[in-house]
Parts: sequence; structure tokens; C-alpha cells
Amino acid sequence: MNTETKQKISGFVQLIAVILFIGTALAISIILQSNKKTIKNGQKVERVLFVEAQSFTPAPYAITLSTTGTVESRAAVDVVSQVSGRIISVNDNFYEGGHFAAGETLFQIDPRDYELTVERLEAELARAKTTLEIEQAESAAALEEWKMLNGSKVAPDLVLRKPQQKEAAANLKAAEAQLADAKLDLERTTFSLPFTGRVLSSNVSLGQFITAGQVYGSVFDTASLEIRSTIEEESLKFLHPIEDLAINVKTKHMGQDRTYSAFIKRSAASLDTQTRFAPLIFGFKDDANDLLPGTFVAVEITTAETNEVLAIPSTARQKDGRIWMVNADNTVSPLEGYTILHNNGDTLALSGITEAVHLVTSSLPGAIDGMKVDIREARK
Repeated sequence: MNTETKQKISGFVQLIAVILFIGTALAISIILQSNKKTIKNGQKVERVLFVEAQSFTPAPYAITLSTTGTVESRAAVDVVSQVSGRIISVNDNFYEGGHFAAGETLFQIDPRDYELTVERLEAELARAKTTLEIEQAESAAALEEWKMLNGSKVAPDLVLRKPQQKEAAANLKAAEAQLADAKLDLERTTFSLPFTGRVLSSNVSLGQFITAGQVYGSVFDTASLEIRSTIEEESLKFLHPIEDLAINVKTKHMGQDRTYSAFIKRSAASLDTQTRFAPLIFGFKDDANDLLPGTFVAVEITTAETNEVLAIPSTARQKDGRIWMVNADNTVSPLEGYTILHNNGDTLALSGITEAVHLVTSSLPGAIDGMKVDIREARK
């Protein structure tokens, strides 16, 4: 068989294959078309979505506000001696981190110079008293002598030594004041503070000479510990009345969880110009002496209960802001007549709803009023 004959046979075979392929495709298309259901003109396909739904009933509800803060001391107190001298003893607690009680001696300055000053001024006071007594006696003697010589005639002040008596009385008062001042300086050689506190820093040591008026450390009053925090402006309305609030402060101290009761000491006087948050200062109801300034805490503020509140998961609110209610015939309609009291990210608190409602709690994109839904039980 020559080459030309082979080419003719090959072309014929290819032509038959193409005809068979086209015929098979046409047959399959006819079969598929015959199996399709004819949709009548004007007929609509009903759209049914699967949703999660749950029933909710209005009930008393307490709003909980959460924030964070830092423990601070209201003010640090400088350690300043009011007298000069050499330190002869130092309390073991008077170093950084140490605790001390009100009136507890923190350090002692050598009192001997001040004791000698007190003794000297006590002698001067005795001398001043004696001088005044002498002047009073001489005045009385002068008055008797005047009466013997001049009868009932009034004696002049100089004769009665009244100027001398005034000078002696003034000297006595000055001596009393100097003695009191010296005794006060003597008391100040024993350094203490009128509050229970903790030492932030201390620069004193045994044998050191300290000068009156110089700073030798810093302490703070543990009763002055407070929490500095912030709160959203829109949450300020929930802070009144203050006496109805329950405030708990939680933190971890030395590896242990601690909870303290607190109260609002000072509320916002102005808003932060950048964050628009309001500053809030809390005080401790409980003993918080073990806490250190700088400790990070979590604060929970619980308000008094409000009646007729619908508490629903925040997932019930769709991206467009609407909340869908499921009707008895399994159609949905938008919930109306409510006001959002609070949204903490997990729960929406609604007011204005007085009856139980069945609400969609899952995402429902593209929903329209009256649309049918297939209900599934809400996931717990």
C-alpha cells in the first residue's frame, strides 16, 4: 500500500471519529433537556435559611462594668529631720521595702546636747521666776512704805516697781518658751511618723551626721493607697448613686489571687483629650497594706439591679444593627421598641421589651421581613 492510500484511509477514520463525537454530545444534550422540570412562568422558589434561635424573658439585671488600673500612693512623704546630730541607732525596718507602725522609732539622733540645753534653760527659767518674785515682793514693800508716808494718796508706777515687774514677767515667758522649744528639739531626736507606712527609700546609717532640713529618704502612708483607673464616658451614667455600687478589685500578689472591696473616692473632673476616657480613683475598703504601688489590678463595678431588662447574646445583633424576632409561623421580623442599655461585648442589655421573645442568635445576612427560617437550637 502506497503512502497516498494510507493518508486517505487515515483521513476517513478521523472524519468518522469526529462525526461520532458530535453525535454522542448531541444525544446527551437531548437526554438532559428532556429530564429537566419545566418551571412555570411567575413561579418563585422559596428561600429558607437555617438559623439558631432562643427564647428570652425580661428580668432584673445588674450591669457589670470592667476596667483596669494601677495601685498608687496618694503622696510620698520625704524623710526630713527637724534637728541636726549624729545617728546612734536605726530601725531595721527603716530601709527600702520595710514596714513601720505609727509612732514607731525609725532612727535616733544623739540627744545629749539637747538634754544639756534643756537643763540650762530649766535653770534660766528658775532664775526668771525668782527675779519676778523678788520684784513682786519689793513692789509690795514699796507700797506699804508709801502708805505710811502718804496715806491714801495713789503711789506712782515707778515707786511700785511696775516696769520692773513687767520686764521680769516678760523674761519669765521668754524662758518658758525657750525651754519648751528645747524640749521639743529633744523629742525630735527620736524620729517617727504619725502613720503606718512603707519605706520607698532610705539614706541613713548608724554613725551618720544628719542636718536639719535635708531629705534622707521617702515613705508613704499605706492608708493612702488608691487605684487610678479610667472608664468610658458613656459608662459614667451607671456610677450613680455611688452607694449602690458593688466594686471588687482583683490582682495577683506573691503568686496568690487576691480580691479586695473598694469604693469610688474621686470621679471624673474632665475627660482625657485623646482617649475621651474619664479618670476614676478607687479607695480600698479592706486592708491593702500588702500591696505595692505599681501593682496592676482588674476592677469590676456592679450596679444595682434594673427591672424589665432583656439580656441577650451580642451575636443576636446583626452587622446592620438589627435584631430579628422569630414569629410563630417561623418567619422573621425586626425587633422594635427597645433601647440598648449596655453592651459589654458578650451580652446586650435591652430595655423597653416587656414580654418574652424568640430571637435569632446566629448570623442572618440578607434577611428580609417575613422571610421563612428553619430553626436550630442555639448552641450553649
